[in-house]
Amino acid sequence: MQRPHMWIKLPNQDEIDCEKITKGLKFLQDDSDLSITNTYLDSAGIEGSVLERQTYSKTAVNANFWLHFGSWYDYKLAKHDIARVFGQKGLMRIRTDAEPYIVKYVYATSYTIKPIGDFYHDALFTIAFDNPSGLKYSLYRSDELVNRINDGKQFGMNLPEQPLNYHWSSNAIDCYNPSDIAVDPYFGRRDIRTTIHFAGNSLKLENKTTGSVWTYKQSAGTGDTIVIDGINTYRNGELDNSHTDYGYLSLAPGNNSIQASGASSVDVTISFPFIYIE
Repeated sequence: MQRPHMWIKLPNQDEIDCEKITKGLKFLQDDSDLSITNTYLDSAGIEGSVLERQTYSKTAVNANFWLHFGSWYDYKLAKHDIARVFGQKGLMRIRTDAEPYIVKYVYATSYTIKPIGDFYHDALFTIAFDNPSGLKYSLYRSDELVNRINDGKQFGMNLPEQPLNYHWSSNAIDCYNPSDIAVDPYFGRRDIRTTIHFAGNSLKLENKTTGSVWTYKQSAGTGDTIVIDGINTYRNGELDNSHTDYGYLSLAPGNNSIQASGASSVDVTISFPFIYIE
């Protein structure tokens, strides 16, 4: 039977297998549960509460490990090796062989390692990582995944049977969002980046599915690069919100019908990680 594995990527470092951190360290399992926070509006003298908003909240990802060691000196050295990885500050990326192409972005928290008893040479411990978004993401972004032939896809990612496409050179754009939830950069602060090359006096992108609209009111040539990064627009690397209607594009789960108008030619790439709630 195949043993479970966890991989961790520290900020600005390569991804490593957790069991390579120190001799005798074995990953056992990890688990987390969805957290939703409901905010209600109450009025004095009126019975009941009115739901104001719902948000996905921070969750804990509990990762369980087993450490086997020889002497007490081996134990102290192993604890130091583990602390050098799990004691680092900054956002870490973790994934396991149970979901090899779905990742979580987490922060380390305090943990305790101690032998299971006096004179024993084994320790069981849990690291409860903080997942500030409360969500999980695809390992690759949408435009990266289309070029992955033998990896990047697994069961549970809501992927269709037909090939995915996130690059278009036509006015009619059919964009599939496999995420469990909407990709909304304003209300959800979701990561979505649209790269555009167009020729014409202006360009309008309208998602008929979500009703979101973005309009660029300045002429451009095919050599110009327009990027909608979340809710901000950049032209050739410079912030250029003033030439827009301050709109943005959002994606509903499933198929999205987007219409481009106002330009004689258009080239669009939509890049975002797929989002999963559990």
